[in-house]
Amino acid sequence: MLYINGRSFTRKMTTGVQRYALEITERLNIKATTLQPSEVFSTAISGYIWEQLILPSSLKGFLWSPSNMGPILYRKQVVTIHDIAVFDHPEWFSKEFRLAYHLLLPTLIRRVKHILTVSEYSRQRLIKQFSLSPTKVTAIPLAAATQFKPLTASEIIQARVRHGWPERFLLSVSSLEPRKNLSRLLHAWEAWPNRPEELRLLVVGTASKVFAGQGFDRVPDGVQLLGRVEDTALPSLYAAAEALVYPSLYEGFGLPPLEAMACGTPVITSNTTSLPEVVGDAALLINPYLEVSLLQAMQQITEQPQLRAELSARGLERSKLFSWDRTATETERLLLEQAH
Repeated sequence: MLYINGRSFTRKMTTGVQRYALEITERLNIKATTLQPSEVFSTAISGYIWEQLILPSSLKGFLWSPSNMGPILYRKQVVTIHDIAVFDHPEWFSKEFRLAYHLLLPTLIRRVKHILTVSEYSRQRLIKQFSLSPTKVTAIPLAAATQFKPLTASEIIQARVRHGWPERFLLSVSSLEPRKNLSRLLHAWEAWPNRPEELRLLVVGTASKVFAGQGFDRVPDGVQLLGRVEDTALPSLYAAAEALVYPSLYEGFGLPPLEAMACGTPVITSNTTSLPEVVGDAALLINPYLEVSLLQAMQQITEQPQLRAELSARGLERSKLFSWDRTATETERLLLEQAH
């Protein structure tokens, strides 16, 4: 019997970690039971208590923990660790979150049968940080959901009118946290000389208590914070944008660039961590620590229709290399191997 640690399913869908857990769980062909805490354990601290003390007592078989953490006393387990940003950049996270992960994760990693991760970058970081055997860590990439696809010009116009989106805009999609580098993005936007008057920057995302702030302190003119956008509207938003701007400082994978490429939307993203693995040669890669690099890329993408067309075509082809069905199949195969 396979059990799935469903702690992340109790929260509203806002992160790539939650998306991963849901997409894989829905596609598994093997019999699996998802266990998740009741409302009594809805806070972060009580959620850890449920995961560490109550979940193990319900288990009579193999466990898959898909969302970065699992019960440290349960050895018959595969855990998916998306990244170790909390070790590489502890300053980005709240004191409580840092303490929990620094206390629990090293023990969990030593005890579990196998570790899954989502990119070769994260795989190498895990091996180095925790002195692991390379055979104990497997990287299986994420994918864009099937609803992320190109739209016709007429469908884009209808979506723009329905939602009240501006006619011309660049898009940022990320949680509001320091590592997403929104501060430099907003500074570059503000410093843009002769920026087209009608152009807007739409920022999708919400803040979380696990992070040390949202990464910026003011919103310049021409920028709109949309908060959380429903899953049904997000593909249209990508498709309507002139480009996705994703200058993240650190990613275990980075789903938004892949989702944008699957919609035929050009992408500006960072040349660091896992992001070059995801986008290949299908995006404009920038140094995320240099605002001038970000500004020049935004100028290029808005002023050169031919460049947008080339990146759109390359991005569509690149996105076809990733599939949730294939990710689920490879994950299922690994879980079956480790369970026996």
